[in-house]
Amino acid sequence: MMEKTVSPNWTIVPKLMMVTIAFGFCVTIFSPQPTFAGKVRDVSVNERSERSPQMLAKERVRRAIACTLVFITPDKTDNFLLPSMYSATNLETCLNNSVLAANLTELGNLAFTTEQLVVIKRKLGEIYPGTLPQEEIKKLGLIITVYTIEDVSQWKITDPDVVAAAIENSGTAEAINVLKSHYLKGPGVLNATALNAIGGTTLCTATEERLKTIPPTEFRKAKPLDISTCTQAKKDIIFGIAKVAFQDQAGDPNAYYNLTRPYVGGARASDLQRLAARRVNMDFETFKGLNPPEVEKLTALSIRDLLGRNLNALKENENQEIVQRWVNSHTMDEVMSLRIGLQGGILPSKLGIFSFKYFAKVSSSASVKSSSVLLSTCVAVMGITMYYLR
Repeated sequence: MMEKTVSPNWTIVPKLMMVTIAFGFCVTIFSPQPTFAGKVRDVSVNERSERSPQMLAKERVRRAIACTLVFITPDKTDNFLLPSMYSATNLETCLNNSVLAANLTELGNLAFTTEQLVVIKRKLGEIYPGTLPQEEIKKLGLIITVYTIEDVSQWKITDPDVVAAAIENSGTAEAINVLKSHYLKGPGVLNATALNAIGGTTLCTATEERLKTIPPTEFRKAKPLDISTCTQAKKDIIFGIAKVAFQDQAGDPNAYYNLTRPYVGGARASDLQRLAARRVNMDFETFKGLNPPEVEKLTALSIRDLLGRNLNALKENENQEIVQRWVNSHTMDEVMSLRIGLQGGILPSKLGIFSFKYFAKVSSSASVKSSSVLLSTCVAVMGITMYYLR
């Protein structure tokens, strides 16, 4: 048998190659290789680096703050103790937007602090970007108190129930005025609900065309309105609506008068004559609010019948403009015929047409110092004497 001989060079070279390969294999095995999870993390880091600093800050805050209490569920939203159980921070983390949206009415009735309400307002801003729908405004309750005038000015309310709820819950007079004026300028109906919420003073700021849209059937259901600040033209329009609204009560003089009295400042002379015929005993405060040109058209008899037992109030308030205007538009005989001591009137045509007082108010302790006053009185007395001795 032949014995194999191995070349020394062949033996050494393969051994070196094998050692090299083994070393490389080990290095490969034990070197850190990028895994799938690592690749995902790298992508996530790249995406995060592309986000804005504000977004990253919000994410860090949300990761840092978690709900440390029990999440607020729908069945807890009407619990009056909820405001004391959850701080503003807790509301931020424990009140989901979906629960807030579905239970806004209940949450709006709870006594949250201003800080808590601000959190709820911010969350509503996330749910309804831009401006709140009017059906949600109705549900706000006390939450409406943290909405600014700028916020309220952007609301487009056409539903009378919504504007009534918003006015009732608003925290400031300025916000209430904005709600009222914006509604009047819009297309919302002026039914009884809207009229009660808006009130007479603000109603007087509406245009005459807008006032004419008030349905008489709704007007009769509304509470009495103070229209004393209205212009005469607007008073006329409103009284016309009131006459139609309460015409079914015309058969009962007292009932009809009491229902229309808040608006009688827009009555014409013919309306006042009908009231006089019914002897409604108009008080002076109401009489003072009548339209002066229409009062001037009334005879002394109509005045007597209109005021009835309150007739003496004319003498007590003889310096009031409406009394002076009636006196100065009627003869002395008519003024005297009231027999309440009222002075003044128009002189008969033979003596010239001008107004003056029958008698000078001179007390026993007073003296007439002005010669012009004395002369005027003498001329007046002589004129009366000549008239009755003709």
